Amino acid sequence: MKKISFRSKTLFIALIPMIYLYGLVIYPFASVIYYSFFSYDIGGTPVFNGVGNYIQLFTDTQFYRTLGLTLSYSILAVGTEFLFGIGLAYILVHISRGRSVATSILILPLVMTPAVAGIIWRIMFDAGFGHVNFYLSLIGIPGQKWLIRPTEAFISTVIVDVWQWTPFVTLVTFAGLTTLPVELVESAYIDGASEFRTFKDILLPRIRALLYIILFLRVIDTLKIFDTVYTMTGGGPGTATTYMSIFNYLNLMTFYHIGYGCTIAAFFIVLMNVVVTILSKRAGAALFAT
Repeated sequence: MKKISFRSKTLFIALIPMIYLYGLVIYPFASVIYYSFFSYDIGGTPVFNGVGNYIQLFTDTQFYRTLGLTLSYSILAVGTEFLFGIGLAYILVHISRGRSVATSILILPLVMTPAVAGIIWRIMFDAGFGHVNFYLSLIGIPGQKWLIRPTEAFISTVIVDVWQWTPFVTLVTFAGLTTLPVELVESAYIDGASEFRTFKDILLPRIRALLYIILFLRVIDTLKIFDTVYTMTGGGPGTATTYMSIFNYLNLMTFYHIGYGCTIAAFFIVLMNVVVTILSKRAGAALFAT
């Protein structure tokens, strides 16, 4: 029996990632693109209609509302997370006692499953017996109909995302700051710079590439948000929290518009790739600059 050569074994092992890539990435993506050119509902027969689904998509007012809502959610959530996250990292850098306790507390929201977080916050935001309205009443603020009114529901989803992911921004930023040489801070103090000025003008620019990577991860995550919002609001009230992933899910799994749902998914894939390309280039430029 002929023995398999080392080169053949190596080639076979190298093919395994390619098989994985084809089976779990390329094939599903190709299927999405394929069915996006068909008028196809569950129980029916796929009928080729060219770019009809794309024409329907780009003339669908609900699609534009959903896209704008998703972008607004991403900008507001990520911006707030960076503001609070960098501020908390600044505090962590300047404290010595209780730092380990603080970091342990910050980790707690991160380890919670997003779907479970959505259910917990749905209970906390309940207009009748929720904890949020109860604590607001203790300081004289009237209770809000958080998940009933559209504006409040949108704000509620942003609050939950900020609560869960601000610690991520804080801890990664803090980790980056602790890798910087102490001499930078000492020389800044000798030159008369204040602590805040040293942090803003000397330390943060040194970890600019890391901040771009955090931005990259958080933008991608917020654009494809699904589980937290779906378990918390179901996309409602009305379409107030129907972000792109939920919009796509409803078309595919509730209304069973397979062709149109694949068209939405194809557009979303293109959008995500554009965002990934832009942020990757900026992160790479910042890395080489430092």
